Amino acid sequence: MSLIPTEAWYRDRLKLVQEEHGATQDRIGRPWYQHFERVALRLMFRCPGASQAQIEAALMHDALMAGGKGRGFLEEIGLLDEAIEIIELITPPPHGNFFRDFEAITAADNAIYLAYIRGVVASGNKAAIHVKLADIRDTIEAFQAASSPVLKGQLRDRYQPSVDLLAVAVETLEA
Repeated sequence: MSLIPTEAWYRDRLKLVQEEHGATQDRIGRPWYQHFERVALRLMFRCPGASQAQIEAALMHDALMAGGKGRGFLEEIGLLDEAIEIIELITPPPHGNFFRDFEAITAADNAIYLAYIRGVVASGNKAAIHVKLADIRDTIEAFQAASSPVLKGQLRDRYQPSVDLLAVAVETLEA
């Protein structure tokens, strides 16, 4: 038995992600759409009981970032309301794209990011925390493979502290 859904909704969401991000590559040269698929897979492997809403949120988690298609698109494609709520909660402020301009990130930006992660944790939304944890773990893996000192700095200053906060929250919520 596979943990990966075989239902049409999963295939449809995955196809949308591939169409949206198919031509873009990540920082280490992989197709960017694979990040979203890996986040969903990480979620399903770590949380075999992950809900459809969590999996949809994992696949579409950047839709509210700058360059994403927005809430209207998520509603139009029939994403579950709970999935949209998860995405809204885990979208970094200010729902912009400056967190991806890694060369320009400052210590103040990292402080804002960690405050945002603390807000996700404080929400107590276990489903959202699991999705964000899967997202950041995938980012960490990519940054570990990168040779850029800037990315290594972001791994140390932003992403490792974030995953630590989220992992403790998961343990606390499941205790």
